[in-house]
Amino acid sequence: MKNKSLVVSTGFAMFSMFFGSGNLVFPLTAGKLAEGHFALASLGFLLTGVLVPFLGVFAMFLYRGDVRSFFHSLGKGATFWFPLFALSIMGPFGVLARCITVAHGTFCLLFSGVSLPVFSVGMCASIFLITLNKGRIMSTLGTYLTPILLLSLGAIVSLGLWHGSFPAVQEMAQWSSFQTGFLQGYQTMDLLAAFFFSTFILQHLEKRSGQNHNQSELIKIFVKAAVIGAGLLSFTYVALVALGTIYGEALNGVPPEQMFGAVAEIALGPYAAPILCVAVILACYTTAIVLTSLFADFLKQEVLKDKIPNYAAIIVTLLIAFTVSTFEFAGIARFLGPVLEVIYPALITLTILNILHKVGGYQLYRWPIAATLATKVLWF
Repeated sequence: MKNKSLVVSTGFAMFSMFFGSGNLVFPLTAGKLAEGHFALASLGFLLTGVLVPFLGVFAMFLYRGDVRSFFHSLGKGATFWFPLFALSIMGPFGVLARCITVAHGTFCLLFSGVSLPVFSVGMCASIFLITLNKGRIMSTLGTYLTPILLLSLGAIVSLGLWHGSFPAVQEMAQWSSFQTGFLQGYQTMDLLAAFFFSTFILQHLEKRSGQNHNQSELIKIFVKAAVIGAGLLSFTYVALVALGTIYGEALNGVPPEQMFGAVAEIALGPYAAPILCVAVILACYTTAIVLTSLFADFLKQEVLKDKIPNYAAIIVTLLIAFTVSTFEFAGIARFLGPVLEVIYPALITLTILNILHKVGGYQLYRWPIAATLATKVLWF
C-alpha cells in the first residue's frame, strides 16, 4: 500500500512539474489551427510534447540521474557550464520568472489592483517557505497541489467539451494539422526540464525508500510513476487540443496567453474567474517550486561549493527571479524563445545518442550534436 501511494504521488508530482505556464497555451493553439483534424493534431502534439520529454526522463533514468555523466560527451567543461546555463534559463533568468508573471496576470482577474511587484513578493515568499523544506516538496506537489490543479482543469475542460461541438473537417488539411500539432508540442521544450526533473525525482525516491527497497523495486516505482505522469499529461493535452478545435472560431483574435481564459469564460460563465485562477496559478506555482529548488541546489553545491546555507541559495534564486519578473511576460519571451529554439534540436540528438549508448553500446561522438546545432543556427 505504501508503494502504491508513493507511485501515485510521484506520478502526480511529475505531471505538475511539466505542466507549467506555457503548457496551457500550445495545445489550445494546435487545436485552433487543426482545421477540424483534432485527432491528427493531438497525435503530433503528443509526439513532441510528451514522447520527447519522457525520452529525456528515460535517458536520465539510464544515467541514474547523473547530469554530469549525461553531458560528458559534450566535453569536460560542458558538465558544469551547460547545466548552469540550462538551469539559469529554466530558473530565475527565464521560466521561473515567467511563471510569476503569468500567475500575476491571472490573479488580476480577481484582484485587479494588485501590482506585479507586490504579487511577486508574495509568491516568492510562499515558494521560499515550501522550498526551504526540500524533503516535503514532492509530497506537497503530489498529495495536495496536483489534485487541486487536476480538479480545476477538469471543471473547465469537461464543461467546455460538454457545451461545444467539433467543426467540420477540412479534408485536404490532414498533413498540415499533424504538422501543426507536432510543432506546437515542440514549443513546450520540456525535454530541457526533463533532464533535471528526473534527477530531482530519483533523489526523492531514494530518500523516501531508504533501505526498504532494492534497485529493481526503485526502478519499478520510477517507471510506474513516469507512466502515470505521462498519462495525465497526454490526457490533459488531448483535452486541450479538443477545446482549441471546438472553440477555434471564438478564439480568433484572442492572444495565445488569454485563450484558456476565453474558453473558461464560455464554459463556466460567472464562475470562470475563480476556477481559472486556481488552475493557472497552481500550474505556474508547482513548476516554480521545483525550478527554485533545482537552481538553488546547483548554486549552493556546484557554483559556491557549499559556502552558503541552503536558505541563502533559495533567497538569491528568488531575488533574481523577482527582478527578472518585472520585465513582464513579453520581455522574458523575447529573450528566452530564441535561445531555446537554437539549442533544443541538439538536446534531442544528445538524448537519443545517450539512450543508444546505454541500451545498445553505441559509441558517443560529438559531431552529430555539433552538426545539429550548426544546422539550426544557420537556419534560424
